Amino acid sequence: MNPSAAKQSVNIVNPQGLMPRGVSDFAELVKQQHCFVDKSLLIQELLGYGDKVVLITRPRRFGKTINLSMLHAFFAPQEGHNGHWQQGSAVAQGDSKGNRSSQQRTQCQRTDLFGNLLIAQDEQAMQHHGKYPVIALTFKNVKKMTWQDAYMSLRSLISQEIDRHPECKQFEIDGFGDEERRQWRRILSPDDATQNDWENALQLLCKLLTLHHKKPPWLLLDEYDTPIHAAYVRSQKNREDLDAADSYYDQAISFMRGLLGTALKGNDSYLHKAVITGILRVAKEDIFSDLNNLGVYGVMDWKFDRHFGFTNAEVQQLFQQRQIGNHLQQAQHWYNGYQLGRRTIYNPWSIVSFISNLPQPAQEYWVNTGSTSLIEHLLETSSKTDQQAIETLLLGDTVQRDVADNLPLRELKSLGQALWSVLLTSGYVTAQNTTVGVLGKLATLRIPNQEVRIAFQRLALQWFNDVDDNCCPTMLQTLLAGDIDGFARHLNTLIACTLSFFDLAIPQSERSYHMFILGLLSHLSGNYKVRSNRESGRGRPDLLLIPVDMQNRQHPGIVMEFKIADSEDQLQQSAQTALEQIEQKKYAAEFQDHPPAKVLKLGIAFCNKKAVVKTGTL
Repeated sequence: MNPSAAKQSVNIVNPQGLMPRGVSDFAELVKQQHCFVDKSLLIQELLGYGDKVVLITRPRRFGKTINLSMLHAFFAPQEGHNGHWQQGSAVAQGDSKGNRSSQQRTQCQRTDLFGNLLIAQDEQAMQHHGKYPVIALTFKNVKKMTWQDAYMSLRSLISQEIDRHPECKQFEIDGFGDEERRQWRRILSPDDATQNDWENALQLLCKLLTLHHKKPPWLLLDEYDTPIHAAYVRSQKNREDLDAADSYYDQAISFMRGLLGTALKGNDSYLHKAVITGILRVAKEDIFSDLNNLGVYGVMDWKFDRHFGFTNAEVQQLFQQRQIGNHLQQAQHWYNGYQLGRRTIYNPWSIVSFISNLPQPAQEYWVNTGSTSLIEHLLETSSKTDQQAIETLLLGDTVQRDVADNLPLRELKSLGQALWSVLLTSGYVTAQNTTVGVLGKLATLRIPNQEVRIAFQRLALQWFNDVDDNCCPTMLQTLLAGDIDGFARHLNTLIACTLSFFDLAIPQSERSYHMFILGLLSHLSGNYKVRSNRESGRGRPDLLLIPVDMQNRQHPGIVMEFKIADSEDQLQQSAQTALEQIEQKKYAAEFQDHPPAKVLKLGIAFCNKKAVVKTGTL
């Protein structure tokens, strides 16, 4: 099969096998005969790509770690991995003396981890299989409270990777200079190494591997930005000056710039290619200073868009082969909808979790898989305009905002597009289309699916509580001021954030809304008597708010009547019917003897998680 044909293929490996969550070792997936979606054509695309260093950013749990593990398994030499090879076949055994021809070795390679994958059908790509030394590091767990703890963790990770290459314990090798030997000796005796030594460690390891194997290595760095984000958030919480030399953030940036800069810049002779993954692309001035050989591909870029997350075609084939097609529509509603480059993508973590838990109904799986500290920090310092935009998103609409491909964290607070850029790269919103904007790219943003909507609701509600002490008083202030549009907007946000569809599924669902509104109005108890279903005029209005101090002309009287609409299309008419009922049944009669300055009558209609408010004054 030629590469262009393979490019269009979908391959579900072991479709009836188990689909365990959290397996980040590609070899384990294959050896244990687990079911997984074949992403091996990422190898093909990387081999045909010109840039020396590739940075791919995706939200958490979108397959970054397992893809780098796959690259490691493909490019690393097969020696020491005999357990992956099929034993006992004529091809594997070779001739009577145990020798293998070149053709036999190629065939043998195809019977190991990649024999059933799409990449095995690409003859040219398979020439690279098992032919390179590989350096592989993941920084995803470097989330420490202090720089000293983070530094020790980074040193330990580098030491473990060096130990994985025993051939590099020798340093009496041609081409390795005297100063390099001294520095390497100190690194091999960690207590003797300086921070400068550790910053040069990856570059020295690249050189040693090149000299030993006569071929430069692949460098794979997973979640490179985790230590940087942790440092930024912790420094902000500690109110440290980010530019101060002793701040957690400045020390972390200095080390990571040294570590990555020496390994990636001016190291062409000792580096075949580097693939780096993360969630957020940190601006060049923060980490990738003067790195000209870097290609960056984020959530809005076309390249590599099908290799992280599951495409529609992959999910459809997966559900068909596992004979669970009757659950596909539910999975689409909950987990589909991310726009990555040209493609609509499913969250792979959530799909695997959903399938593993069938026949249990869909629920949130992605929500609690990572920290939201950076987003929370940005929300704390955001504007009222941002709050209104978030409310718009929660109501199911879109907003247009400037977003940036890269962000200098030192200037994050002053950048208007920072919040939306981080929400986009983190997966809380997705861009359904983008154009060139004044500050970067102008994107039309939306919440991708039901799972993320729930996560966003919880995050937003926490923010509203933090920003306004409590968003409920803000809503009530708009009500008392007669700003009914503002009241309706805040009411819809609170409904979206706090009411569950399951809570509203009971037969008399109007009672759920009634009790919900009654709970919100309890905040007015100091200034109002709140009466529920009490006689007034010719009937029983759902709610009456009677000012305690009738002499205070700032407090209007309020009458509320609720209706349940059969569909969202009928919300306007149902709200109008409720408003007319207030008038027809004289519900405002309670205020005739001691009239306040103004009486607000509100007809409110509900359907699922939406409300429409109609108003009039008497």
